[in-house]
Amino acid sequence: MDLMAPPDRRKFQVCCDAGSSGRFEAGTDTLSVRVGQRMRTGKEEEMWDSVQILCKEQSDGSLTVEVVVCHPDWEEAKTIAAIHSRPQDDGTATPSLKCDLQGSGPDELQRASGA
Repeated sequence: MDLMAPPDRRKFQVCCDAGSSGRFEAGTDTLSVRVGQRMRTGKEEEMWDSVQILCKEQSDGSLTVEVVVCHPDWEEAKTIAAIHSRPQDDGTATPSLKCDLQGSGPDELQRASGA
């Protein structure tokens, strides 16, 4: 059975390849993914969730995928991209996918790197 087949009506899919740890694929109606990475704080090492991907259906039926970046020096996480789709809109000539990129200028990149 192909979990990603369109007829199952699931709204989102995720495919994760974690090298020797394994592989994971799923289709679902909502999805939240956190990506952590090892970092150093003073003399201590810790895992920090640096990227979050949040997927949900909006009240108007549209679907949204938000990409959020987190940094320990920031007061709050930053949404850097929001991808919207309207799969229920059939018969239109334009693509039903819209991408809003936010906070991706050079100043934001320098700030994110701690420079």
